Amino acid sequence: MSGREESGEMAIDLEAIYQQAVELKDYIETLQKTLAEVLDSIESVKSSKNAIDELGKQNQEYLLLGDRKGNIMFRVSNIGNTKVIVHLGMQYFVEVDPQTAKRLLDDKEKELTDYSKALQNELAKSVEAYNQLAQVLSAIQAQAQKGG
Repeated sequence: MSGREESGEMAIDLEAIYQQAVELKDYIETLQKTLAEVLDSIESVKSSKNAIDELGKQNQEYLLLGDRKGNIMFRVSNIGNTKVIVHLGMQYFVEVDPQTAKRLLDDKEKELTDYSKALQNELAKSVEAYNQLAQVLSAIQAQAQKGG
């Protein structure tokens, strides 16, 4: 038996703990980015539902964005509310009445919200694990500074 094993000390692979902390930190950053994208998608769906509610109101003028960044806009009035086109995912779209569109968007919002909650739970677990590793590394560093 080695001297450490006889005295009850345990050998710790500091490099492995550090590497695990680095990988966990990268994973946390990926989760945070994904969560931000999902939350942005939820807001986009809510905005789409609000737009459907505004359709067909009398004497109303709209500004329609020609692209995502607003490089071009069109003034539009008297938009009919009989049909709207909804993105189903991938490259699929469907033309439906506004009520059906809202139901589809409600389903999409629920799916995104559920995914957001799962991401938040995974993020919380990962942050907790990272904090535990950070505490272990801090304790090792403090012990090393004491000359232990």
